[in-house]
Order: sequence, then C-alpha cells, then structure tokens
Amino acid sequence: MIYSNETPAVALLVGQQKEIFKDVFRELLAEMGLNNNVAQIEILPDTIRKPECSKMTGFSINTINRFICDKTIPHYKMNSRVLFKRNEIEAWMLSNRIDTSAEFVSKKEVELSKKL
Repeated sequence: MIYSNETPAVALLVGQQKEIFKDVFRELLAEMGLNNNVAQIEILPDTIRKPECSKMTGFSINTINRFICDKTIPHYKMNSRVLFKRNEIEAWMLSNRIDTSAEFVSKKEVELSKKL
C-alpha cells in the first residue's frame, strides 16, 4: 500500500508505521550528528547526553561539565558516561521562577494583612 501525508495513521499497517518511525528517528539522529544506525543506539529516548543537554539549555559543554562537577545539574553516571533525563533538565531550568511585579505586590499585601 502506498501512503502519503493524508493517509490516516490507523490505515497504516504495523510494518509501515515501524518504517516511518525508523525514518523519523534516522533524521533526528542525523540532525544531532549521531550515527544513523538505529540498532546501535544505546540510550533511552527520554535520556540525553552532554551535546543534547547543551543545545537544550543553551549552556556550553564546558559549563555543563562544571555543573556536573558542582552537582548543580541533575544527572546520572554509568561508568564514564553521563546521562540526563530530558524532563529533569526541563524542571531544573524552570525551578527558579521569578514573580512578576503584580504577583510580588499581591503576596506582600497578603503578608501585611496577616500581620495586622
């Protein structure tokens, strides 16, 4: 069966869906500069390595290494390999939210009213 962008996913056979996923995965690997052989991928989809973490955070790899040494960034070590969970890095990046002026004033008003 020939499929196109308009073909519903439910109309595709399992083998066709697997081929599409492999093609997409190969394209993503090529964009990341990794080996295109899907069988040789050793990391889980939700884990990333230093280059991907660097792209995701905007920090250089040297800065990522410093964060690892200082234990300020959540990471995992397996022998000499360092892995990061994508969702933990996102949470780490968003962990230091700064209140807007309106939120700050509102909180201070509540604190003042409780003291009176």
